[in-house]
Amino acid sequence: MLSECEEHGYFRDENCPICEKKGKFLMNDSELSSLSRIMAGALRHFPEKLGVIMDGHGWVEIQDLIEAIGTSRSGFSWLRKKHIEGLVDTDPRERYQIDGGMLRATYGHTIDVDLSDLPEAKINEFYYPVSEEEADMVLEGGLHPVDRKKVHLSGSIEKAREAGKVRIEDPIILIIDGKKAKKDGFKIYHAGTDVYITDSVDAKYISNLEEDKKKK
Repeated sequence: MLSECEEHGYFRDENCPICEKKGKFLMNDSELSSLSRIMAGALRHFPEKLGVIMDGHGWVEIQDLIEAIGTSRSGFSWLRKKHIEGLVDTDPRERYQIDGGMLRATYGHTIDVDLSDLPEAKINEFYYPVSEEEADMVLEGGLHPVDRKKVHLSGSIEKAREAGKVRIEDPIILIIDGKKAKKDGFKIYHAGTDVYITDSVDAKYISNLEEDKKKK
């Protein structure tokens, strides 16, 4: 559930994790999950289905989104800006960004948006999970978007493995030499808690993590 503490802001529980006082109820788990799915669809894939206008950088007016959801989805007449803000503030994957009255998703798009105004990555090693069949293809041909508009990288081995296990039982982890790639002009942006995006990754920057360990 989503709640709000007058002193410490939004949180996902009944009692504030800081002061342990019971918070003001905003949404139950079912409503939170439904709103999250609607927002992901509107901000990443099909804003036109809800009738919201998105600019070239993926931003939409929060109030426009609220009105669109309220009129097109039953059971959301109660939706207000605080519910959107609370979902965004407590999202463990930091998928969204708010700037004043504007909102956007920062990664996962299947539509064309310009995300070059995101902060550039400060770390220099990135990781990507693949199956055994995919490994040779990526090591030879590089990484390119498949079902999304950007290549999504992880900033840690653990997160890459976690992401890979969604579709691969025992993923192979590839390591990307971000320092060399950035030196050569490739732009890698920090888009979420442990998510980084880029247009593509040339094969010369990619190696098999396990093979690298053996060499060392």
